[in-house]
Amino acid sequence: MKVVYCGYGRAALECLYQLMCNFDVKASNLIVFTYDLESNKEFIKILTDNNIRFSFDNVNTAYREIKLFQPQYLFSVYYKSIIIKNILDIVDQKAINLHPSLLPKYRGAKSSVWALLNNERKTGVSFHYMDNCIDEGKVILQCKMNILDEDTAYSLYHKLISLFVVNFRYAFELVISGYKGIAQDGESSYYSRELPFNGKIKFSEVNYKTAVQFVKAMYFPAYKGALFQMNNGQLVEINRTDDLKKYIKFMILS
Repeated sequence: MKVVYCGYGRAALECLYQLMCNFDVKASNLIVFTYDLESNKEFIKILTDNNIRFSFDNVNTAYREIKLFQPQYLFSVYYKSIIIKNILDIVDQKAINLHPSLLPKYRGAKSSVWALLNNERKTGVSFHYMDNCIDEGKVILQCKMNILDEDTAYSLYHKLISLFVVNFRYAFELVISGYKGIAQDGESSYYSRELPFNGKIKFSEVNYKTAVQFVKAMYFPAYKGALFQMNNGQLVEINRTDDLKKYIKFMILS
């Protein structure tokens, strides 16, 4: 079994373990496309240590190489680029994306961030086939989880990756068995990769409840936390919801 594997970070690393340990996929049966980033160094080290062929080039520029490789499947695991049709055609549309939301809700990027800002009580993961549209392919498997009061973008990010990992084997077994998936159903939504509100809002434009959700949604070390602007233009970075209490007087009453 030959696989093109496009991925990044912890999700890509741990799902690769699942792929190689549970299926007939050796290092020589893989081509990996990833990113030369400090935050991706652990994944790159594992690829290097295991003599797995990988490239920092965009997968969409590697048509000839992939065509000669003749893969049966393609995975996108937290890969940041939209994979184009002629690449998907090589694997006869047996291309699987791992998306951290319950599609069709929260298509696009930063799904955990927006789920928190929208005060959702549930989220989950979707394994789905890739087509010519963003996150609109047929669903192979979905798994739900509750969003807890103490959750942040950081905690949800890692919980959702763990949910992908424990369900990866079952989802891929469905694909191998010929399961075609089911059409996405329900109200759809889409969010781009930009930070909500550009990562900054004014105290005078939010109430306390919204400010709490904003702090949770922006908490993702080692990136900046939630930035709030005072009436005098001063910026305050807040990473703990308890720290908001001393600023309540500057917020909208609700």
